[in-house]
Amino acid sequence: MNKQTESRGQIVLYKNRLEVRLDEDTVWLTQKQMAELFATERSVITKHIRNIFKTKELRKDSVCAKFAHTAEDGKVYQTQFYNLDMIISVGYRVNSKRGTQFRIWATNVLKKHLIDGYTINEKRLKSAQYKYQELQKSLKLLSNVIQLETVSSETKGIIQVITEYSRALDILDDYDHKRLSVPKGTQKAKFKLTYEEAKKIIETMKQKFKDSTLFGQEKDESLKSSLGAIYQSFGKKDLYPTVEEKAAHLLYFITKNHSFVDGNKRIAAALFIYFLQKNGILYRKDGSKRIDDNALVALTLMIAASRPEEKDVMIKVILNLLK
Repeated sequence: MNKQTESRGQIVLYKNRLEVRLDEDTVWLTQKQMAELFATERSVITKHIRNIFKTKELRKDSVCAKFAHTAEDGKVYQTQFYNLDMIISVGYRVNSKRGTQFRIWATNVLKKHLIDGYTINEKRLKSAQYKYQELQKSLKLLSNVIQLETVSSETKGIIQVITEYSRALDILDDYDHKRLSVPKGTQKAKFKLTYEEAKKIIETMKQKFKDSTLFGQEKDESLKSSLGAIYQSFGKKDLYPTVEEKAAHLLYFITKNHSFVDGNKRIAAALFIYFLQKNGILYRKDGSKRIDDNALVALTLMIAASRPEEKDVMIKVILNLLK
């Protein structure tokens, strides 16, 4: 893609100034300028850019553009420029004093986002939507470089916190605007939860809640009904085809059916977690829980307080948190 329009600005990093090109709401630098910015050799910049493309962290057609550039000899050449996404990605790789300064600056920017509440204050987010959108773009990029050795533990922690809050806020925003959809899930189940297995879990839980003699005491046959409901089919096809959908409905049905004299919410949450674990989807690939303890408590309470006509929305919230 060729660019003819030209607008200029400056990057200031620890009192070092660098003239930059501004176009299409982003910053553009050549490899030579990046080498100057990060106080390293141009060959180092070339190597990092090559690796970034090789690992498909960034796509060449989205971060590169050719601009008319006046060289030192006074002649105008079509020169390759790279946008801010590439600049940041390179900045998290360069092993130089200036590269370290850049990462300190980037960490401070992320801290400011946390302190100012862009990621944890929904009301302020609505009045600062543009800043929120820009933060989301930054997070998407930074999540690609979080595994690099040059990224400090502090920075990794900040990125992870903001990313998790941003994901939850996205779900809340979709909930508010009735945009929640059913995400793709795990088609093949490894485990089927039977009434007998569920009773064993409840008996084990009774040892923990000895102070309540009524804990886990069934009022009726609705526990069997709840377990049967998640496996119901129509026309030889499962009504809830994915493991996630079965798990979500398991949590919903047991919570809402009030099958027990005491412990309905605790039993519902425990069977939900047990079902996910036995089907091998409780944890993500990085070892973190798909749904943490606080989120599970909040979900169970939300379901208990919800109206019957809100069932589909509750299920979609669970599915999106499990995504």
